[in-house]
Amino acid sequence: MFILTPLRDSRIGLLWGAQLLSATGAEFYMVAVIWIASGLIGGDAGYVSALQSGALLAGSLFAGVLTDRWRHGTTMVGASLFRASLLLLLAAASGFGFMSLPLLAVIAGLVALATSVYDPALQATLPVLAPGTAVRHAVNGLFDATRRMARILGPSLIALVNGLVPIGQFFAITAGAFLLSAFGVKAALRDIEGPAPEQRKGWASAIDAVIGGGRAVRHHRLMHFGLAADFIGNVTWSMGVLLGMALYLRANSPNPLTAYGLMMSAYGAGNLAANLVLAGFTPRRPLLWLVISKLTFGLGVLLMPFAPNIAALMACAALAAVNGPFENLALLHIIQHDFPPQRIAQVYRLQMCAVFGGSLAGYLAAPTLFAAFGLTPVIATLGAITLATGLVGLVLRRHLA
Repeated sequence: MFILTPLRDSRIGLLWGAQLLSATGAEFYMVAVIWIASGLIGGDAGYVSALQSGALLAGSLFAGVLTDRWRHGTTMVGASLFRASLLLLLAAASGFGFMSLPLLAVIAGLVALATSVYDPALQATLPVLAPGTAVRHAVNGLFDATRRMARILGPSLIALVNGLVPIGQFFAITAGAFLLSAFGVKAALRDIEGPAPEQRKGWASAIDAVIGGGRAVRHHRLMHFGLAADFIGNVTWSMGVLLGMALYLRANSPNPLTAYGLMMSAYGAGNLAANLVLAGFTPRRPLLWLVISKLTFGLGVLLMPFAPNIAALMACAALAAVNGPFENLALLHIIQHDFPPQRIAQVYRLQMCAVFGGSLAGYLAAPTLFAAFGLTPVIATLGAITLATGLVGLVLRRHLA
């Protein structure tokens, strides 16, 4: 099915537009946090990002105790409004000159907690909007594309407004995107009857909300590999790309923020191009998709710090970006087709634990490793380890199929 076909459904179109706004705003937010924190404390900025990842990990583990009792639409709207209010506070702090590291860290942690409840609610809603297999895969591709498009739109806009808008006001731009997104979600889901909220109470329900995803995947070997690969890839993404390349460009580029924005724009372009192609194909061999994701990402990151100019760096980023749609669409296919509807949000939260656990480990280790070995060797080694993960998947393919 053509990837744009599901947009004929006004509900899917509204929700997709809301998600694109949210994702694009999040790109502004991500760059602003990293840039302000690295300006305040240099390489130790990894600890601020680690706090965000820790909050995301905690939310992924425990938020289901509450959110499994709510309608998914309510969760998504509430999370968007909460994030918008927090970011307006940061924008005001920057505008009036009382931005501080403790304030940035606390609000970053709270925004991360809200994000950890928004994403599983969205993923649990999509099968309700698109119950058929072919339509569901196209919808997965559409919504996966929002992040890819945001990685083009966000950094491109950053490069455009850099010098015109103070970086602290990137938070206000993000807040506006979250507010508009909340209205879009509300309009899209107003007539949708999603899965009934969890009605059980007591410790049994709370425990199941926390460990239900682990119970569901305990005999699923392919999902085990997918989670491990996701963890390793996000160590590399956080330490090597988001923080490592930001610090590398600060030290080596005459216009580091513009260079970083162009690199991330190229990454977004590679993401989107791969997404548009892969959304037309059902991942009948999801292990192969996972292997390709690690090979391309690892090679791209390995080459990034050796790029002789901006054009070569953008090419490396575009190559690395191919990994995202291969990995995410394969994992979404597994989650939506191999697990019952009441477990989808729980298994997706488990995947989020792998993502944010990897990011947390990467950010915590970054200051020590960068100080001990230098930026270029660490970034290149992370790329090599990720590449090796794909090769391991090939070796073990008969055991994982």
